[in-house]
Amino acid sequence: MENRIETSISENFLIIANPISGKGKSKEIAENALKRLTANGKSGALALTTRRGDAHRLAQEAIQNGCRWLIACGGDGTIHEIVNAIAAKPNIVLGLIPCGRGNDFARALKIPNNPEQAIQVLLNGKPFEIDVGRIGDVYFDTIVTCGYDAEVSRRASEANAPFSGTATYVYTAITTLFSYNTPAARLEGDFGVYEGDILLAASGITPHYGGGFKIVPDAVLNDGLLDVCIIEPVSRPTVLRMLVKLFWGGHTSHPAVSIQRTKSLTIETQPPTLLYADGEKVGYTPATVELVERGLTVLVPVG
Repeated sequence: MENRIETSISENFLIIANPISGKGKSKEIAENALKRLTANGKSGALALTTRRGDAHRLAQEAIQNGCRWLIACGGDGTIHEIVNAIAAKPNIVLGLIPCGRGNDFARALKIPNNPEQAIQVLLNGKPFEIDVGRIGDVYFDTIVTCGYDAEVSRRASEANAPFSGTATYVYTAITTLFSYNTPAARLEGDFGVYEGDILLAASGITPHYGGGFKIVPDAVLNDGLLDVCIIEPVSRPTVLRMLVKLFWGGHTSHPAVSIQRTKSLTIETQPPTLLYADGEKVGYTPATVELVERGLTVLVPVG
């Protein structure tokens, strides 16, 4: 689908950085970005977060003061907060310097993990409109999960795993497997109704979560549809095999897996279960996931 945006990039920017991201290197990376941008004729500032919610507050204050170019220097959690301040608001552009553990949103946009290359995208990139998801008044830019993978996300965010990045997710997925009970679910969308027990239901704007797992491998950022992966309960050894195949999307050929597309998805479970989006807790079932077409503009590499 062709991009229709005509928004120009403002010369004024605000970098919002989580100083503990990137193993504590994000502050230095953000300071370098500030120098590079100002040396190229831009005008802006750097703000550091100190607690959960700061990125959202700083982004809100910035747009209220007329800033129309916000740059997230951190992980998917920092981006999630900023997106919730700017989604569905006109003429605001988001730039990314990925410094987190997963960087799934940046991966989908082909933003380099190398800080110097990411800064180059800020200098020479093009604005690109993408879809976002919404659950109530909460927006998400990657994937919302319900079931086993949401429980893995919860434990991964709370545990002190001996690894980082994708390894944290894999480690937590394996340890969660031995205590997880599948819920009964009713899922309704443009595809019809699914009723039965589920291992998980993941609904995505982007293909990846968990630092590179392709749960909905054919998801397109601006096609106006949510890609939904429904996995029925399977044996523990099968789950482990699926985890390996998730790296390239090979799980979709399993008979317990179905991929659907819809503009909205209603989720009910018994018992009520957690929902995680962009790796952040966003509520419980029952819930309705909606698509907001072209609700976010992001700077992406040219070509």
